[in-house]
Amino acid sequence: MKSKIIVGIMSITLMASAMCACGGAVKPSAVSGLEYSDGILSYAEVAGAEGYNVSFTHRGEVVYEDKTEDTAIDVASLGLEGNITLKISAYAGKNQGPEVEYAFTVLSTFGEVIIEAEDNLYNFGTGKDQSNFRNNSLAHKGAYVGGIDDAGQGVYINYLCPVAGTFDFDAYYCMDEVGGFNTAHNDVYVNGVYQTRLDFTELTGWGGDKFDAAKTTAQITLEKGWNTVSVMKKGDASDNWGGFAELDYFVIKGNGASYNADDLLEYGERPAAYRLEAEMGSPRKKNPQNNLYECKNPAILSDGAFKYSNDFLMGNIESNYDGVEWHFNSPVKAKYRVKIAYAAGEFEGSKRAAPTFMVTQEQVAMFRNADFEDLEKATFENLPYTGWNNVTVADGYVEIVLEKGKNFIYCLKLDSADSGIFQIDYADLIFVEEVE
Repeated sequence: MKSKIIVGIMSITLMASAMCACGGAVKPSAVSGLEYSDGILSYAEVAGAEGYNVSFTHRGEVVYEDKTEDTAIDVASLGLEGNITLKISAYAGKNQGPEVEYAFTVLSTFGEVIIEAEDNLYNFGTGKDQSNFRNNSLAHKGAYVGGIDDAGQGVYINYLCPVAGTFDFDAYYCMDEVGGFNTAHNDVYVNGVYQTRLDFTELTGWGGDKFDAAKTTAQITLEKGWNTVSVMKKGDASDNWGGFAELDYFVIKGNGASYNADDLLEYGERPAAYRLEAEMGSPRKKNPQNNLYECKNPAILSDGAFKYSNDFLMGNIESNYDGVEWHFNSPVKAKYRVKIAYAAGEFEGSKRAAPTFMVTQEQVAMFRNADFEDLEKATFENLPYTGWNNVTVADGYVEIVLEKGKNFIYCLKLDSADSGIFQIDYADLIFVEEVE
């Protein structure tokens, strides 16, 4: 009897095993035949499989996962790019086959890149005498930049270019006749060096309820990696002083080249330094005739003897609170190291330059008794004389903390810092670390 019971139990066990190994409950085999081509990932059908578990990883992070019954996946439609790792396994019922990994690269195409003028201002609304942000629902993305009236004013763009080359650069603008001038132009500097000009010839009107931007095109040459592109007005009588244009947006016309987005990682998530050109900020200058602070201080243009980044130098920084203000959007709350390119001449009774940097999230108004004394200060002390207009980069640095989003950065001559007179070419912001 005991022998028959044992046989019976063994029979039941064998029957259960057979059930697990038949029909829809068969454990699927590994997925094979994996191939990626023209945006489509394909693989061979696994016998008995009801579907497939798929998971896509980029730089160690799962960027997409799902179940599918298909044996081809339109990867391009998922918005993936760069070096991707697929993990895939077939399943049937509750049974899952072996997980297989497959690495492949999704190339991107360098097509049109749209850049908003208003997103690239380092000066911002301190008065009519400098370029400023203006809202208009009819403009592209609802805003544009106006008031590009004087030397060195305009927009300053940091752009990570995926491939090197020469590309069409479209500018969308509005303008009207002013003082008998019915044309205008802006100059384009790339990486601090003049490249070309944008000619504005179509009288569209200034916008308002009839905002209708026209287009003009030039060509710019970009390096692979981070580039700076300045669109600015030289602003003197010999260089079309009387013509003005307002800027809506720009388009870089990519050449359709394929590239691996992960190849750009070596250039970093941000530029090695954010360059704050003095002329692209808002000048702050005390008017000695009425003792009022004004946003009016024409920049000095490069000449045969001296050359400046973007061809301009900010001088006349002589009185308490004279200097420059920049409007800067930081992607995160972070500590930045500041380097400064300056010039300072020696004369009887002169003092060494001591430029002071301060940061606030609320703009300090331009009025008679402006007071920066309550702000935290970072001062370059006793900088060497260089000679007027002879720019050098100061040894050492100061550190400032910027909040995420809007910041107003000031570089000023302060009597409280016992600073002498100086000139500013630019300041470089170098990311150090995120802070709490």
